[in-house]
Amino acid sequence: MTSKKTGTGAKSADVITCKITTHLPHYSHHADADNRHMVNVTATTTCTKKVARLSIRVALYKNGNLYKQSSVKSNTGRNKIGQNAARRCVKKQKYTGYSKGVVTFPAGYTPHTKTVRDESKSVTINACKKK
Repeated sequence: MTSKKTGTGAKSADVITCKITTHLPHYSHHADADNRHMVNVTATTTCTKKVARLSIRVALYKNGNLYKQSSVKSNTGRNKIGQNAARRCVKKQKYTGYSKGVVTFPAGYTPHTKTVRDESKSVTINACKKK
């Protein structure tokens, strides 16, 4: 998704391109007992230049049903943001990640805001224990 600067003096180099990526859900084992045996999905939105505002929300689906949804995370004046959703691993299930974000471009750029979405491939997690 691209936004171009408009108005007098705008150059062809005044373009900001942003991309959202939902990574593959994966088994996540951490030493902290509260976070053991989780399925985690992460997503990032990255822009070629700093923007006015970024927000992102990530969802983890198990067998096509919503299993966990993150809160909305936002920042201002940056070019990157990331978020995750994690919940207890259930073996031999199919997991998919979804992400949705909103990019607010600096003043003078068109469009001023844009919603971005992405979906990971579905993966089956066969085991929920560290090998």
